[in-house]
Formats: sequence, C-alpha cells, structure tokens
Amino acid sequence: MLFVLDPNSPKFMVFEKLNAELLHFLEHAIAGGNFKRSLLTSGDVGQACWDNAKENVANVKSDLTRDKFKKLFTELKKETEGNRQRLYYAANGHQDLTAFFAAPNRGLLSFLSANTFNALKTLMTHLYCSTKDLANVIAGSNGKCINTHFSDFRVINGQVCRACGMEQLAPFRANIEDENQWRADYDHQLCKSKYPIYAVHPDNLIPLCRVCNQDAKKAKDLFKSTLGANRYALNPYTEQASTSIEFEIVNLNDPEPQLKLKWNTQDVTLIDKLKTWDDVYEIRNRVEGRYLSITDRLEDAINPSDYAELIAGVSQKARPVPQATIRRSSWAFWDQKLFLALNGMDKQAFWAEIEFRREQGEEGGEYIIQGG
Repeated sequence: MLFVLDPNSPKFMVFEKLNAELLHFLEHAIAGGNFKRSLLTSGDVGQACWDNAKENVANVKSDLTRDKFKKLFTELKKETEGNRQRLYYAANGHQDLTAFFAAPNRGLLSFLSANTFNALKTLMTHLYCSTKDLANVIAGSNGKCINTHFSDFRVINGQVCRACGMEQLAPFRANIEDENQWRADYDHQLCKSKYPIYAVHPDNLIPLCRVCNQDAKKAKDLFKSTLGANRYALNPYTEQASTSIEFEIVNLNDPEPQLKLKWNTQDVTLIDKLKTWDDVYEIRNRVEGRYLSITDRLEDAINPSDYAELIAGVSQKARPVPQATIRRSSWAFWDQKLFLALNGMDKQAFWAEIEFRREQGEEGGEYIIQGG
C-alpha cells in the first residue's frame, strides 16, 4: 500500500459475522455425522444462511448458501477427522493477519484434497459475492449494507485509493444516500482463490480503485510471484511505501528527459515488499507512464508565461502537500514528488521545449488562418 490505512478504519459487521459463521461451521464439522442446523450459529445470520437454500423447483439454476455449506460438509466427511480438525485450526489459528504478513504460511491449506479445497473455495466465494447482500444477513449485522460501510471507510481514509494514490475510489454524487452511492470494489489482499478461508475475513477486504483491483492485481498472490518465488508484502494496516519513494530525472540532454521511480532504502526485506507492491499494482509502469512527458506536466500544472514563472511554479508545487489534499486529490502525492525532483535542477531545457511548442503552435495557427 502507498499509504497505511487509518487505525480507525471501520470493520464491516457482515464480514465479521460471516467469518464467525465459517469458524463455527468448521469447528462443528470436525465430528462428522449428519448435515444439520447446529452446524451454523444460532443467531440471525446463521438462520439466514440456513434459510437461503435451493428450492425444489425446475427454474432454480444454482445452489444457495445452505447448499454450498452442505457440499463442503459432504467433502469434509471424506477427509480424515484429523484433517477436519486441522482445517479448523488452520482457519481459527490464523485470524491475525498482521502475524500472517510477518510470517506468511503459503501452504496453509495444502493438506486438503482438491475436491474439498474447491468446495471450500466455492462456499467462500458465494458468501462474499451473494450471502453478504441477503436482507436477513444485513439485518442481523446492525442493518448496515456494504455501500454504507464503504461510505464510512471513505470518510476515514479519504477519497483516493490507498494502494496507489492515483485514482478516486469511486465518484461521489451529491443528493444520494450513502447506501445508494457507487462504491469501490473490495480487494482481497489474500486472494480468495488461493486463500479461501480469508474470503470474508474483515481485515482482508479493502476498498481499492478499479485500476488497482481489476486491471493490475486481479488474483495475484501477495506472497508468491507468478514465477513461484516466495516474497513478502506490505501490511496495509502497519506499513506504507510512501516514505521509501524518490524520483530521479535522467537523460537531461535528450529531447524528452525521463523520470525513474526509485527506492530510497537499503533494507533488503523492505525492498522485497516494495517490489511486491510494485508488481501487484504495476506502480512503476503507471507512474512513469504518467510522467512520460515531463514537459506536458509542467505546462498543464503551471502554464508559465516565462522562465521565471516556471521556476516559481515548480518551487511552489514542490512544497509538502497536506495529508487532507493527498486523501482527496488523485496524483497529489506523486505530482509533489515530481516537482520536488525538478526543484533542485536546471529547468532551461524544459522551458526551451515549452517555447518551441508554442512557436510551432502559433505558426501552425497562422498557417491555417491564411488558408495554407
């Protein structure tokens, strides 16, 4: 994450309740026996999960929550009692995600058969995608739906994605109630396809912008690269990349100098985490892509009338940016880093490029006016 999450970030009670439902089910499934109501909790959420079952009618095309629990129970009965107990201990004993980030257990569920793992994954995907929106589940969780939770999250953490600082989480519309606002997708830090027991863990789900979640991260594993190498990742609740970033501007004699994102730390473990963050969210490519033309950024941000105004504009924009601005303005953090890098260097080459562009534009405009 570029910025650490606010320690007062709200928990979504629906996820807390569904996570507790999973733990209760896994514990009570250890003994085997028959599939029965007591495998789920006795409260409103457990009842809502039990009642959400496939009806015996021809037009029902998919199983619902109770059916997904039953299918997992059927597969668990094929496992040894020791494995059922091991699964419960794996889930219940790894609830602390801060501890998991510090010492990731990458093969946490490797002892399960493929059928049991797939049944678990199917259930957990259903809990996240569908069960969380059931009216009785929401009613049993203080009546807050996920849109309301997102609004609470945005009040605390700001409107800009905490993973990248480049995009708004979601457009905010005036005159619209919280529960009807558009919301960001909730990213599974530990992806549910590889770590299904965390699919509804309240600490594992963080609203991120569409680019981070859908375009960049997708189902990437924070703790194992696409080539299979083990790696570490920044804990979004305790660590951030923002203090370990600097810009370098190279090839100053070229027509278009280039910006390079660098790490300003020698800590090997931290560098490994920063590389994971960069790989997962494609940070370097996105940042360097935005500043592919530094001259464009200078013209857009300052629009100087002369060289002195360019120098003054860069100096002004190199000043530290208030946290409130960073939290509500896309790219505010990164733009300040750019101007800070520019502030200590000669900017004559950029001014010459701006003047050249303007001269070319004026000549082209005159040519058009004269009917050339």
